[in-house]
Amino acid sequence: MSENVKEIENKNTPEIEKIDIFNLVAAFWNGLKKLWLLMVVIIIVCTLRSYFATSFSYTPQYVASATVSVTTPGGSYNNIESAQEMASVFPYILTSGVLEDVVMNDMGMDHLPGTISVEAEEGMNMLTISVSSDDPQLAYETLTSVIKNYPEVAEFIFGETNLQILDETGIPSDTRKEVVIRGSYRSGALQGIVISAAILCLYVFLKRTVRTKEQLNKRINLHDLGSLPYVKTKKRKNEKFNNLCILNERIAPAYEEAVRRLRIRVMREAENQGGGVIMVTSSVPGEGKTTIAVNLAVALARQGKSVILADCDPRNPSVAGVMNNTGKYPGIGAVLREKSPLKQALSDSGIADADLQVLFGGEPNTDDASLLGSRKMEEVIEVLRGRADYVILDTAPTELLADASQLAKFVDSVLYVIRCDYTKMNKIRAGIETLTMRNVNIMGYVFNGDVNQKLNRYGYGYGYGYGYGRYGSYGRYGHYGSYGRYGKKHKDTGKMQDDSGRVIKE
Repeated sequence: MSENVKEIENKNTPEIEKIDIFNLVAAFWNGLKKLWLLMVVIIIVCTLRSYFATSFSYTPQYVASATVSVTTPGGSYNNIESAQEMASVFPYILTSGVLEDVVMNDMGMDHLPGTISVEAEEGMNMLTISVSSDDPQLAYETLTSVIKNYPEVAEFIFGETNLQILDETGIPSDTRKEVVIRGSYRSGALQGIVISAAILCLYVFLKRTVRTKEQLNKRINLHDLGSLPYVKTKKRKNEKFNNLCILNERIAPAYEEAVRRLRIRVMREAENQGGGVIMVTSSVPGEGKTTIAVNLAVALARQGKSVILADCDPRNPSVAGVMNNTGKYPGIGAVLREKSPLKQALSDSGIADADLQVLFGGEPNTDDASLLGSRKMEEVIEVLRGRADYVILDTAPTELLADASQLAKFVDSVLYVIRCDYTKMNKIRAGIETLTMRNVNIMGYVFNGDVNQKLNRYGYGYGYGYGYGRYGSYGRYGHYGSYGRYGKKHKDTGKMQDDSGRVIKE
């Protein structure tokens, strides 16, 4: 255990973690698969918003323009150097306040009804004069006045000059609206893409969950006991038993095989460590520890071993739900308070050809959790140890509460459950450290809901988009037992359910 403690301490020291490009790309791809619909909606909303905002606020702009050549009575400015000099000076004259005053006087107005702009042809004595206004007639009249009155203003600089019109638009029409509307589509879509990309980056860099066993093995010093694949299915109509349990006849064969491999490794570890009392826990709620505890107990019992499965999470007893057992039982709290004898609290699982007894959790009771570290609890475990080859204890998460660490001193070893792409590394480290600091023997970890494993597609299309919820019914690292904003409660049973109506269990 000293090695585990040392390793966890080393891993918890501040450090700059190396960026694994492959895992980073995988994280972005996974985030894209989860958020693509939201991103598409954001892009569409931003595009439509930009379009409607532009359409309603758009003011038509009419541009009257004319191409003119600048000459003097003495001849054209054909010399390139002279033409370039004129090109650099004429725009300032045409847009000067002096010319604007002359044009306003000529038109009999107290303000200029448009905007004058000039573009000089480089190396030539030609200019393109444009006037933009929200009134096409005023735009054309302003342009005409500019061309008529320019020589009067330019005479002070160049002497007598003439503007010869080469081409003009006449009274203009609004040709910019279509361009502006097209631009609104592009700018809106670009805004949506930027917002979506920012959300995706925040999702990837803030989530920081563990997606592969390779990531785990680099950061924690626990024995790898295997992984259970992620399975997904649709709930069938009138289906009463749809839990991720090997008691379910529709469970994927590949999942059953993964449980069998886990059972073999757990048996080997328990034999090497000389004890069959195994506590199953995790870092945070929602990682599937109860499901694994039940499946492991059933697999051991079907192998011919005598097994007792005890629900030692009085705050949130979940074993009965996973096993689809709706009966009423005294529970672990009643035994610890000596309100019910242990023999009466133990019930047969009813599984054919399996010696499996279950000590259910009873009704949720926060006060019973304080008894998990008591002398009475130690006595109960010793009695259970003498009655079965294996005693499997389902407990509360270690990082959230002290319940599991109090109980851990009475067990032989701990099976640690880590859910794929769900728990942050700092939570995993904190949970393991809670146990290792008490010199608890952790036999290893199981990687649950491994999305990197591909199931064989036989039988039905399985799987349980399995309703662990967002840290299950414990809430988001918050008040234990409060559902918070993740999931919803059934109006009759008060149980946490997912969108398909399945009860969310650990």
